Amino acid sequence: MLNNRKTFEKLMTLLRNIYPDVPLPEGFEEFLWIRMTVEPLYKKDKILEFQGEKPKNAYYVVSGLVTVHGYLDAVPFTESIYRENTIVALNAFMKREDAAHTITATKGTLVWSISHTAMEEIYKEWPPLKALALQTALNYLEMKKERRSSFLAMLAEDRVLEFYKAFKGLLPVRSSPIKDVDIASYLSTSLKSLRRNRGKL
Repeated sequence: MLNNRKTFEKLMTLLRNIYPDVPLPEGFEEFLWIRMTVEPLYKKDKILEFQGEKPKNAYYVVSGLVTVHGYLDAVPFTESIYRENTIVALNAFMKREDAAHTITATKGTLVWSISHTAMEEIYKEWPPLKALALQTALNYLEMKKERRSSFLAMLAEDRVLEFYKAFKGLLPVRSSPIKDVDIASYLSTSLKSLRRNRGKL
């Protein structure tokens, strides 16, 4: 059960704004308040969901960063990065399929979670929310793909500089919760190029 109404209201505002013309049903807010779980503040990187397994939970990022790794020829790469006040609920969670991704909370990240069992209770109590939840997951996935594609369309130097403008909390490097190798794979560039171009900032 949650214990921070101010943070919970940020989540509710986020949910209301996804489809502002569709009001959330009566009782839904209190249901979430009771069913969501405050996960521990991670003191080091923590894998939340493993590739090849059915995801147990969806996550709301309260603070910090969550990375999603995809796989190309069995080699992992950083596919997306979720920041504060975003929801991580991939298709595999929504459709109860084996995950094609690994989800990792970086050091210092706080997330709230909701189980698949609780989501099924939501769908049973408020059936229209299932379609909305599925569409929301698809929208987030598409948004994250477009975000990464926008970086990859730039010249190598520009994509590094623009990345650090977008993720201001990752500098200075010594305090970055994301490893250089993960940033380089996200930007589809070499470690050498990443570090050389970052040095221009």
